[in-house]
Amino acid sequence: MQAHRALVFHVAWQEPQLAWLLAEFRLIVNESIRAALKEEIRSRVRLARAAYADLSARHFIHKKYISSAFEVALSILKAHRRRLRKRKKSSVPYMRRLMLRADNQSYWLDRDEGRIRIPIRGTEGVQLQLPLSNWHRSILSDPSWELGSLTVVPGSIIVVVRQEAPLPYEPRSAIALDTNEDSLDGVIAGRDSPALLTIPLDGVRNVQATHFRRRRKLAQRKARDRRVARRLLRREGRRERNRVRQRLHNVSKSLIEFAQADHSAIVLEDLTLHGAGGRSRKMNRRLSSWPRGLIHHLIEYKAALAGVPVIKVNPAWTSKTCPVCGARRRDRVGKDFVCLMCDWEMDRQINAGMNILKTALASNEALARAVRFQPGALRDDVVSPLYDLLREGGGAREEPSGAESQAEAVTSPGL
Repeated sequence: MQAHRALVFHVAWQEPQLAWLLAEFRLIVNESIRAALKEEIRSRVRLARAAYADLSARHFIHKKYISSAFEVALSILKAHRRRLRKRKKSSVPYMRRLMLRADNQSYWLDRDEGRIRIPIRGTEGVQLQLPLSNWHRSILSDPSWELGSLTVVPGSIIVVVRQEAPLPYEPRSAIALDTNEDSLDGVIAGRDSPALLTIPLDGVRNVQATHFRRRRKLAQRKARDRRVARRLLRREGRRERNRVRQRLHNVSKSLIEFAQADHSAIVLEDLTLHGAGGRSRKMNRRLSSWPRGLIHHLIEYKAALAGVPVIKVNPAWTSKTCPVCGARRRDRVGKDFVCLMCDWEMDRQINAGMNILKTALASNEALARAVRFQPGALRDDVVSPLYDLLREGGGAREEPSGAESQAEAVTSPGL
C-alpha cells in the first residue's frame, strides 16, 4: 500500500510560455472529452487509440502531456456519467480552469534547492524556483518519499510524493469514536478495563460560526459591488479553511500518536448524508459545513503512515441502540440515551461510540481476540479528554503560563 502526500508551493509565475502550455493542455482535455463522448470511450487505452495521433499532430507540446490529458478527461467524464445514472441534470462537461497535469517522468526537480524544470516541447522548457519551507525540506530530504505527479495551476504548483506505507500492526486495544460537530466521543477498550474518551475538536464549530457571521455582514455591506464582495468573501473563506484545517491536523496528530503508543486500532463510522431529510435550512447549512469527511481523511492518511489500523463500520442506529441488551429506540433521542428495556442510561454520543466498538468486534476477528469489552462496567465512569490521557502517559508537554516565572521571582529575593 502506498501513502501519498501533496506538497503545495505558491509561486507567482509570469512566464508566457507556461501560461500558453496550461491553455493548450486545457484545450487537449476538452477535445479528449468530446472524442470520448462521441465514441462512448471509457478507458485510456481506447481513447489513446482513437485520439492520440490527431492530437499529437495538431498540438506541439511534450507528448507525455497528452496521456495525462486523457486521464483528466476520463475522470471528468466519470463524474458526468455518475450524475446521469442518478438521473440528475448534467450538461456536457467542459474544463474551464487553466491546469497542467504531468507524471513524474515529465519534469525535473532539484530536491535540495527547490528548482523545477517543466518542459514545453522538445528541449524547450521553463525553470522555476519553488519556495521551500522547513516542512517541505523535511519531506524532500527523505529518500523514502518518491516523486509523483505534478499539477500546475495559476499561482500554485503541486507536487505529489508517495511512500510505501508500513503494514498495520496487530492491535492490542481499540479506540471507537462517534463523529460529532464539537468532538469525537467514544470508548477505548483493551485487555484491561475500558475507559470513556472524548476528543474536543478545538473549537472548530465556533470558528465556522464566527466566519459565517462575518461573511453575512460582508455580503450585506458590499451588496452593490459584487466584484469587491466576491474578493472579500473569498478571503474570509480562505481564512476559515486554514483555521479549521490547522485545528483538525492537531487533533488527528494527537489521536494517532496516542493510538500508536498504545498499539490501538481506530474504529470510525463510514459516514454519508443523503439529501435534506426534512431538516431546517439552518441545520442543513450546519451539516454541509461540518468537516466530518476532512477529519476522517486526516486520521486515515496519518494512520497509514504510522501503521495504525483503521476500521470503518456502518453508523446506522448507533445512537439509538442499547449496547447492553441491544434494544432500539425509534423515537427521538435527546442528549442522554435511556433504554426502555433495561434502564441503561448514557450520553448519546458516548453510547454511539460503544455501539461502534461492538459492531467492529463482531465484524473483525483479529480485533475481537485482542479486546474484551463489557459496557456495563462503564455505567458510572467519567469521560476523559484525550489531552488528559496524553498527560498521564507523559506524551503531552504543558505550555508555560508565566505564573511559574513570577513565583520564582517572588521566592528569590537575591535576584
